[in-house]
Amino acid sequence: MPNKNISRARFINNKLLGRKRDVEEKTCIEEDIREIRPLTMQLSTETTQDRQEVVEVCEDLYHLLKHEDIHLLKEFHRMYLDYSFTNNLPPQLKALDASQPWLLYWIGNSLRLMNPKWLSKNYQQGISEKLLNASVNGGPFCGGLGQLPHLICNYAAVTALALCDNYDDCWSKINVHGIYQWLLALKMPNGGFKTCLEVGECDTRGTYCALSVAAMLNILTPELCTGVEEFLIKCQTYEGGFGGCPQEDEAHGGYTYCAVASLAILGRLEVINVGSLMEWCSARQFNEERGFSGRSNKLVDGCYSYWVGGTAAILEAYGYGECIDKPMLRDYILKCCQTKERPGLRDKPGKSPDFYHTNYVMLGLSITEHNFKVQGSVNSIKCAPIKESAEIVPINPVFGLPSEDLEKFVRFYSH
Repeated sequence: MPNKNISRARFINNKLLGRKRDVEEKTCIEEDIREIRPLTMQLSTETTQDRQEVVEVCEDLYHLLKHEDIHLLKEFHRMYLDYSFTNNLPPQLKALDASQPWLLYWIGNSLRLMNPKWLSKNYQQGISEKLLNASVNGGPFCGGLGQLPHLICNYAAVTALALCDNYDDCWSKINVHGIYQWLLALKMPNGGFKTCLEVGECDTRGTYCALSVAAMLNILTPELCTGVEEFLIKCQTYEGGFGGCPQEDEAHGGYTYCAVASLAILGRLEVINVGSLMEWCSARQFNEERGFSGRSNKLVDGCYSYWVGGTAAILEAYGYGECIDKPMLRDYILKCCQTKERPGLRDKPGKSPDFYHTNYVMLGLSITEHNFKVQGSVNSIKCAPIKESAEIVPINPVFGLPSEDLEKFVRFYSH
């Protein structure tokens, strides 16, 4: 008969989580201390086995590249990004038809992060024309032509336009009043924002998108902010991170970033348990892989270099100190998220590069290269390079944009 712990583990694994792979009991050999593994490895699950595989691959890469001075392969990655702006995308990306503003932001921002000159005037013209032509009267913005306005795509569209240097006066064509009225219509009684008028959900992600767009367009009014702080406070979990909805979800890297960035925009970071949050961020970084996971007991993923790293950068900017190991994260990004065989950045070794990870891994790389300090407003977070030569331009970690681009965009709407 299996003992009580094994029975409980099998019940959770098979009945509650629906996993097909059974729990295996492993016996530690006391005579050989080197064979003793942590408790999590004694009760082997699909997750622990997958993580062990990732750890081994990462350790192999670190050993292989131990004596090499690794840098971001900028020109190589630029080929990947340029190709997407000058050729038809493959049929597999049809699934992203409702996320067209995101593709423009991910690709345009990645180019801008490596070299501001690489987002050419032709690219800026294409971005602005596509977004403005697909919108209704210059905003609110949708995922594509003929689709309903959506809060998440609205954020992506506005940030993509912020990269365009006001090409052909495109910033004046954004319907700021229309977006403001639409945001008010999305406001929920609990203080959050739903993502779409007809069928949208309400969570920290949508709330961040509403506040960040309002802050960038200078329409962050008391009416828009009423109840938001209380909504976000209720989303902090016992772990220290934030879930998507009040008192419902486990702490997650993406939701945590959205909640913390929202509170920074409101100027109210002090209302949460910052100490517990910093501990949670620190716990997301693994010693073996050196990168971040997004949740407890999950695998490392390059995108959390920004979702968790960006959260840490915001806390650092507001004087709470550092809670992550930047050199370790830089190692993971440069040695495990890029390869000389394929351009673009990836989730982890063994995965394929994509536009999403390319952008957020680069944003994470900028975090490892700079120290952050807010000066005046949330729109003006100053970055001091840690080393003389940074691979990525300074960013504002609250908005996910190069600092210079954000400040020019905000300045345009402040008059």
